Amino acid sequence: MNNDAIAALAEDVNVVNTKTAITDFGKSTLKDYKLPGMPQQAYSIGLEYRDPKFWWIGANANYLASNYIDVSALLRTNNFMRNPETGFGFPEATESRSRELLKQEKFDNFYLVNLTGGKSWKLGNNTVGFFASINNIFDVTYKTGGFEQGRNANYRQLNQDVSSGTPSFGPKYFYGYGRTFFVNLYINL
Repeated sequence: MNNDAIAALAEDVNVVNTKTAITDFGKSTLKDYKLPGMPQQAYSIGLEYRDPKFWWIGANANYLASNYIDVSALLRTNNFMRNPETGFGFPEATESRSRELLKQEKFDNFYLVNLTGGKSWKLGNNTVGFFASINNIFDVTYKTGGFEQGRNANYRQLNQDVSSGTPSFGPKYFYGYGRTFFVNLYINL
């Protein structure tokens, strides 16, 4: 990202208790984090053969790299390093551990290979045919995106949660489909 942002939360419960729906957390240091939800690099190559006898087969290979998680803006405010009970910093907090906790997760790079094919027949003035495809033929498991949770919004809470080995409020991930099949039969009258 090119700039920092302002972090604010809107909560319906706050309207009842404080007459304001928005809590302003101030500047969130998001500059230099990568944009989430899409690979930073994507490459594709494909081959296709079409026979004069009205059948065809094709394959393509895709390589997707440098995809990152969506970071929590709330974790990157001054609030992260401030103890909510005292208003002061956490004595156990170190700069190196803070950087480690706030490092943007990079997903694994992956390849996907897809096959397609089909055949058609001319029957008088009509055409009958089929088209079939197999996507992700090697059944690769891959993350397409995800987001950090903002529930543990300060250093102590996040450090304790991560140090447990299995964070209760760890990132949430989205996964792509495994191997999928598609068949289309058609008649053109």
